[in-house]
Amino acid sequence: MSDLTIKHAGSTVTQTRQEVLSNNKKLNQMKVDVIDVDPTNTDQACSNAEVIFQQAEIVNAVSVKGGACILQSITLLDDDDEGKAMDLIFTDTSLELDDSADGTAIDLSDANAGSILGVIRISDYMDGVDWQLAHKENCGLVLKAAAGSTSIYVSGVNRSGGAVTYSTTTDLHLKFGVVKD
Repeated sequence: MSDLTIKHAGSTVTQTRQEVLSNNKKLNQMKVDVIDVDPTNTDQACSNAEVIFQQAEIVNAVSVKGGACILQSITLLDDDDEGKAMDLIFTDTSLELDDSADGTAIDLSDANAGSILGVIRISDYMDGVDWQLAHKENCGLVLKAAAGSTSIYVSGVNRSGGAVTYSTTTDLHLKFGVVKD
């Protein structure tokens, strides 16, 4: 790195030139993390296109406030052995997809829809006899936290084509593999 000093009309300004990183150097500086999230899911009957859980915080999804990450993988453990397709909706702020409670249809306003960063569908499960496990890899979804935050939020919506009822509010467990900026 080198400094550049400019004098003009009696003022002196010094700027430090930042090193331009090669792709390999940049990749070596990125942080890889696996973040566990246990959302509070509904234990009420949830029809197709209704909210299963909302506003689950992915704490420290990014390294710096207002930063970004790349979501590389998702693992979903379903303790209740349902194994139903769902959309995971990622947002940069904590917001409710519906105004009432989980197990009802999405009624998010147009203004709040701008907080949606992306959607990933989970649909293929491995049957573990008393549980189901889904894994999605190479997602490549870029997520950016709101200014002043290092968190991203996730909500789940039933996309199975039918109804689903979980036996308790603690039946779903998520793991997010992220590459942080």
